[in-house]
Amino acid sequence: MSSFLSDLKESLRRPEFWMYSSWLDIITRYRRTRLGLLWIVIPTAVFVVAIGQVYSAVIGHDAEFYLPYLAVGFVLFRFMTQCLSESGSILRAHKPFIMDGRVRLTDYVLRSIAKAFFFFVCAMVVVVATVAWSPETSIFSLLTVLITFPLVVLNSFWLSSCMSMIGARYADSSEMVATVMRFGMLLTPILWVGDRFSPGTFGWWAIHLNPAYHLITVVRNPILGQPIPPASLWFVGLMTVFGWLLASAIYRRYARFVPLWI
Repeated sequence: MSSFLSDLKESLRRPEFWMYSSWLDIITRYRRTRLGLLWIVIPTAVFVVAIGQVYSAVIGHDAEFYLPYLAVGFVLFRFMTQCLSESGSILRAHKPFIMDGRVRLTDYVLRSIAKAFFFFVCAMVVVVATVAWSPETSIFSLLTVLITFPLVVLNSFWLSSCMSMIGARYADSSEMVATVMRFGMLLTPILWVGDRFSPGTFGWWAIHLNPAYHLITVVRNPILGQPIPPASLWFVGLMTVFGWLLASAIYRRYARFVPLWI
């Protein structure tokens, strides 16, 4: 465990590599486009407005409630998806650095988290707009993100750390994660509201055993002015503790083999 935490501490003390390289990736991606970094916001805005208007009518919810509900859930799920999808191939993508002796692997995990966080911050413009537009929500409720979102970051980091080890060993894992996350978005209450199933039914269990549901609920409910279910708090708390212990054990046991695997 000390190896994982010591490497993470050193990476946070020396953020030059992972912060600058993640920013450089984003800048070079949009350098030749006319709208530049606005392309980070435009797809999210179009998705929330277009899908929100259609689905609010299909499932019978008022747009004032549904658009903030959809915006928060979509932005959070996309953050988690970007973290996991990129971390599956992040070590193989930086093979020259690792083979050159830069074997503090937490640098590369933080790089994937930093890129996803930048996209999240830009997409929050859409969330702020929907919350400010809706009379059912308060703009001041967005301040709860400062308390709840770090829980999502903590869980995304240990999941990304484990995924980076698996991705270094099995190259197919990144494609598998991308496929799972696509289906996961349909099975997580993002496009639809999760209170439609009675307690004890198969649908209810499928939702409440979904980690993404609890992570999104912890952040989304306070923004919408709703209480956080105690079950979600317990689930996220236990997942955070045991997840970090698992990531520490995996890192300490298998990090030394990454140069051989890649």
